[in-house]
Amino acid sequence: MTPTRYLPALAAAVALLLLAGDRQGAEAGPEDNDCAVAQTAFSDCMGYVAGLQDKLSPRCCRGLADIKDMAPTADRRRALCACIHSEMVAGGIVFPDRATSLPAKCGVRIDFLPKSYYFQCSRIP
Repeated sequence: MTPTRYLPALAAAVALLLLAGDRQGAEAGPEDNDCAVAQTAFSDCMGYVAGLQDKLSPRCCRGLADIKDMAPTADRRRALCACIHSEMVAGGIVFPDRATSLPAKCGVRIDFLPKSYYFQCSRIP
């Protein structure tokens, strides 16, 4: 289930993926689209995780809930974790204590969020 509030970002991401394409001309699959949606949803949390904001945005918490809903299986949890991890690494600074506290602060039970640069999403059950 793709949250409707991220459809504009998803459409832009899909358009970019289709325009860029790869050398064999393959189109982006649903997993690629989910990754773009998860990264967009998590982007509202990056200011807090990076220590740039003292308070969580309500949009961050809604995004975490949406990300959780996108991951019904272990394979999806690992894939979305990897997408979010790449967003965190690309964002620069990550305070592990802030990343770890996100689910509790938002009241969202989600156990597959990366907690640091060195988090190994492949180990998620």
